[in-house]
Amino acid sequence: MHVRAARFEGVDPARVEEDYKRFREMVRAGERPEFMPEDVYETLRTNVRRMMSFVDRETGSTLDLTFTDDADSAHRVHEALDNLSPPEGSGRRSSVQTYELMLDEEF
Repeated sequence: MHVRAARFEGVDPARVEEDYKRFREMVRAGERPEFMPEDVYETLRTNVRRMMSFVDRETGSTLDLTFTDDADSAHRVHEALDNLSPPEGSGRRSSVQTYELMLDEEF
């Protein structure tokens, strides 16, 4: 499994809750977000296995983790996401890196 970690800064803390709520509803309903081209949506729909988002409201930053099955899928997802601009108020991407998942244990 591979994980793409993207960090965003300058996020509007007042919009975080509503933005993520709307995104969760779209994902669960299988709807393409209005700002996302069809080819990007299809790449994400077929290659992403899990997503996690973390927010630091005090600093206005988020960390988004996107999980894929393998390196090829991670590369496709990275290319698709790399061409997107975040929606207004979602900040700017300050870093992105892909890692191979080495340990995932619950205690």
